[in-house]
Amino acid sequence: MAVRYKLTKINDNITSKEQVKYSVTTVSYGNVNLDMLAEQMVDASTFTYGDVKGMIENLTLLISEALKEGNTVTIDGLGTFSVTAQPNRDVEEPSKIRAESIKLKGIGFKPSPKLKDRLSDIEFTRLK
Repeated sequence: MAVRYKLTKINDNITSKEQVKYSVTTVSYGNVNLDMLAEQMVDASTFTYGDVKGMIENLTLLISEALKEGNTVTIDGLGTFSVTAQPNRDVEEPSKIRAESIKLKGIGFKPSPKLKDRLSDIEFTRLK
């Protein structure tokens, strides 16, 4: 099955040219959740559903703990997770930024070359 996409018009507010540009936005067929992945893994292995689900839940817990400790987490063949942060408010002087004024912005993910390679034959189809 091909990945669906749609075109989105982009307005150029930077230059004075009235040039229309388009961006590509992918459109999901749906979401594959933990239960679905666990079922697929059970079908492809000798593990039970409980074993697989428990291992994945434990893995997510261990990843979050490693990130909290200031580490990045690399899962070979998948990619690397890292924490991103930002100050609670705009600060003009670096001396005013303290650890207490920094919050979690998000979790970054960089796919591994192997994962990218596995997607090298991906196909796209335009959504009408």
